[in-house]
Amino acid sequence: MIVVKENTIILIKKGTAEFKFLKNIKKQNINISNLEWFLIKNVFNRNFTLKYGEYWIDKNTNLYNFQKKIDSGKQYFRKFTLIEGSHSKTLRLKLDNTIGLIGDIPKLKEGIYKPDTYNYKWGDTKVSLLKTMELEQEKFLKKHWPSRKLGNIINTKEEALILASIIEKETRKQEELELISSVFVNRLRKKMRLQSDVTIAFGLNIMGNKLKKKNLSNKNSFNTYLNYGLPPSPICYPSEEAIKAALRPKKTNYLFFVTDGKGGHRFSNTYAKHKENIQLWLKNKKKSRKLNE
Repeated sequence: MIVVKENTIILIKKGTAEFKFLKNIKKQNINISNLEWFLIKNVFNRNFTLKYGEYWIDKNTNLYNFQKKIDSGKQYFRKFTLIEGSHSKTLRLKLDNTIGLIGDIPKLKEGIYKPDTYNYKWGDTKVSLLKTMELEQEKFLKKHWPSRKLGNIINTKEEALILASIIEKETRKQEELELISSVFVNRLRKKMRLQSDVTIAFGLNIMGNKLKKKNLSNKNSFNTYLNYGLPPSPICYPSEEAIKAALRPKKTNYLFFVTDGKGGHRFSNTYAKHKENIQLWLKNKKKSRKLNE
């Protein structure tokens, strides 16, 4: 009787000979005798062949079900997750270290792949997985594009992704997404610079908390303190909610926001109020520092 000591995944590589397959599965705590293998080939299914791929084998499975599973060609699906707000460098590293994916990675673009969890099979190509993620992003944008409320501020889906990526990096609070969006849309309407720290950090390839005052004058295309309008491309892979916020910002008169030191932001209509909010943040920052001393 076949003995499967624990739930396991078996891999059958293309062109694997039967004797090698039997040797390999024994290493994975699946014991099967020559007689049992004869039954699989000649009694259960005379047309049985090894179909390459990965298969999930349940603990204590019987001989018939074992044969049925690997003869079905229904392979085990692994999962790949693209995290919201991550960058192309992170995606490339993750693709390189993902078990079962094969092939080279093309030049990756920011923004065009939809953050989500995807199923893939052993032997799938990295290119095919990327294409699936790109198509899902296109599908999502196509679905929500008609409901946009931006007048002529955001004219293309690419611009929507750019704005969404900035919104994504500016706040971790979902309830603030539409407010952050309103600030940037209002500034675009008034021909004001966006003055977003996260775009500068992206352009300089540094973490936002490493940004210095001197960086604000750095001349690069992602410096929205120097350049008007949106930067030339997205700066991350935005979430669904950030994209929705970019297309449907809350209606406000806000032109400024600054951190409140507690994970959120204070919003204001005027620069005078904005300066007050900055002082509140500095005061809270100083108080927090003293408490931690």
